[in-house]
Amino acid sequence: MKKTNMYPLSVKQWNPFCGCMHKCIYCESSFQRQLKRWGKEKCSLCYEYKPHAHPERLSQPLPRTGYMQFIFTISNGDVAFCPTDYLGKILERIEREPNKTFLMQSKNPQTFNRFKFPENVILGTTIETNRNELYENISNAPLPSQRFQDFLQVKHKRKMWTMEPVMDFDIDIIVSWAKMLNPCMIWLGYDSKQNYLPEPELNKVKILSWKLSELGYVVIMKTIRKSWWENQLCSSDFCHNR
Repeated sequence: MKKTNMYPLSVKQWNPFCGCMHKCIYCESSFQRQLKRWGKEKCSLCYEYKPHAHPERLSQPLPRTGYMQFIFTISNGDVAFCPTDYLGKILERIEREPNKTFLMQSKNPQTFNRFKFPENVILGTTIETNRNELYENISNAPLPSQRFQDFLQVKHKRKMWTMEPVMDFDIDIIVSWAKMLNPCMIWLGYDSKQNYLPEPELNKVKILSWKLSELGYVVIMKTIRKSWWENQLCSSDFCHNR
């Protein structure tokens, strides 16, 4: 299977646990499709994207991490669905590698309150927008505003915020959320598949990036393009005849 990497700073995608039940519509064409390429014969639970453990991977060798690099842990799933006792075993392995940096991410950041995470772990969450009303029929995950509030309550020094796939937003609210969360990095990018999400216009995303950068936040741009509806307008006779 061809390997893909959501985060270019990830030196390895380590999956001692896989699967998720948030059922985000844009995940079906990305992470779930990746696992389906393995075929049912390799792991039927991976194929179905059902939460399950792979304890044989706990002892896998893990590479070194350099500046701003990390090992993306449970990249093919959500840590929120990992049983607490098994998550403890994953953290035991991480604690034995204090000179390496790990990323653990969840769309239900309240789950991070189950443990005091080691300092070499970055805790991340995806908050694609501040507008709850845009999230209808997108995912079973907690609403964006709830994720923000829950992540704010997590007492951990190293946090990461992903706005990918970005959906339309209010600039002032996003900037205020960043100030309160104080993430070590913010990933910003459009949907890389054709899921026709309620996307913001490109100029708005650029303005947000500039504002966050001016405040000193590390903003890493990924898939940056015109929104799908802007592209539709520009391909119409109206745009060509202006």
